[in-house]
Amino acid sequence: MLMVPMALKELIAAFVNLLDTVMLGEFGKDVIAAVGIANQWYFLFTVVVFGTCGGAGVFASQYWGANDLPKVKRVLGLNIILVIAASFLFITPALLIPDRIIYIFRKDPAVIKYGAEYIRIACFSYLFAALTSAYDMSLCCSENANVSFVSRFVGLLTNFVLNWILIYGKLGFPRLGIKGAAIATIIARITELAIILGVIYGKKLVQSAKLKELFDIPKDMIGGYFKAALPVMLNEGAWALGTTVYSWVYAQISTDAVVITVIVQNIERLLLVFFHGGGNAAGIMIGKLVGGGDYDKAYNTAKKLFVLNMIFSLCVSLIFVAVRPLTLLPYKVTPEIRQETLNILILTAVLMNIKALTFFLIVGVFRNGGATRNAAFIDIGSMWLIGVPIVVFCGLVLKVPLFYLYILMMTEEVVKIAVSVPYFFSRKWIKNLVRQ
Repeated sequence: MLMVPMALKELIAAFVNLLDTVMLGEFGKDVIAAVGIANQWYFLFTVVVFGTCGGAGVFASQYWGANDLPKVKRVLGLNIILVIAASFLFITPALLIPDRIIYIFRKDPAVIKYGAEYIRIACFSYLFAALTSAYDMSLCCSENANVSFVSRFVGLLTNFVLNWILIYGKLGFPRLGIKGAAIATIIARITELAIILGVIYGKKLVQSAKLKELFDIPKDMIGGYFKAALPVMLNEGAWALGTTVYSWVYAQISTDAVVITVIVQNIERLLLVFFHGGGNAAGIMIGKLVGGGDYDKAYNTAKKLFVLNMIFSLCVSLIFVAVRPLTLLPYKVTPEIRQETLNILILTAVLMNIKALTFFLIVGVFRNGGATRNAAFIDIGSMWLIGVPIVVFCGLVLKVPLFYLYILMMTEEVVKIAVSVPYFFSRKWIKNLVRQ
């Protein structure tokens, strides 16, 4: 079943950054805040890459459904070019002006110092992470998600072991602290890519193509690709920028607020990965059915998965409310930070139900069904017309406390679900892009 390995793959990916934050906890809240802010830059990068891969995935899944393997390969080649370009857009400033990147979020000298140290080293992992994502997309669309899962799992183990060795100075290695975490991250991501390429070319999967098969891309294909994929890329870019604005507003409150949001976001991402993995898997199935021309089955499959998603998200939310104090055990924080974090995690549990459904509909169904522009309008409009203005005004002008800012941020997701559900049942999102 496609959903299980994809969900587990997303869970493992989320753990990589979480490991750095948790294992550096003993170095104090300034280090936790620094790594959290540095990872916000990486998060921006991953969202851009996700948008690029998401646009490619719409075509790859539909071409796979239409059994057009040469074009599956060409979509991969085009995606590789785009993610490499995205990598250097983020690596360059991280190398040249890392302190300015951290300064945007927090002006604390200690946070800037630690954050710059981390991001200047960790940014070398971006290229490997981007290429891994490109191949991940193609593997999942061709129903080989197990390969991605295995590579991420080995990468996670590599990161954990090397973190232990390099952060704390074990087995004769020097105690490198935050620099050690960054080095471990680089090696872990190289490992992930090496495993994926080894399996692809060792087993001669569809992705084991020659350079000519990958990069001999006709102009008409490029035009059609960008027409449908550009809204996805713009959507992810706008969403990443909006999320960054939220983090920036929170960071203006205090260093404690940064620590709280870092912890909350880490936990939230772990909770949502199952829904993201499930949503992406559903999207691939729906894209394959649409690409093959079976529109009724695509709609009925989406309806069944929508109901299952609702039930599952509610169950996860209720369980999380009960066990949320346990999620803070790895973090060495003050009682005040702990209590405020627990309060916000209640809101996270409520918000998770809505986010799971909106992700499923917008990213899983609408995009892969072919309605990439409408999906972008719903997502961008809700964030930039509702969520961002409210949080910025209330946070910077009215000085609303962090807890209530999280409540106000939820208005964005409420608007999304209110618009998405009627559009879903209208069936207007079914658009065969590869037969036009």
